[in-house]
Amino acid sequence: MMTGDDRSVKAGGNIVGSQIITGDNNIAQMKDISVTLTSGEGVDIVAELAGLRQALMELKAGDQHGKIDRALQDAEEEAGKPQPNKDEIGSAVARAVKYAKNASDFAEHGSKIAERLAPVVSWLGENGTKILTLAGIAF
Repeated sequence: MMTGDDRSVKAGGNIVGSQIITGDNNIAQMKDISVTLTSGEGVDIVAELAGLRQALMELKAGDQHGKIDRALQDAEEEAGKPQPNKDEIGSAVARAVKYAKNASDFAEHGSKIAERLAPVVSWLGENGTKILTLAGIAF
């Protein structure tokens, strides 16, 4: 039992994989979402970005929808070039994910978003994995 402003927590055993939150009006969710990345070979990046767009635009993101849309437009424009710059695409996708995380239902759609992000990140290569971390998805 807590008294006064004491927010200390005493664990009586192993608490690995748990969240302990003190304070008022806090919300926490634990997700167990992970993806397996491939070599990225054979990924149709234009098609995968279109799928990611569909998943992110379905979110309840309010005024963030415009920002998500513009970021994905940047990624799609670059992907359509004969020699697309992976860093530019990765940066644009990261921006879109950053804005999408503000959606009230982002966690609810986590599995679907992870499914859409996996091939994009696989195509981007090692530098793309930061996008998964940003989205809270394990790999």
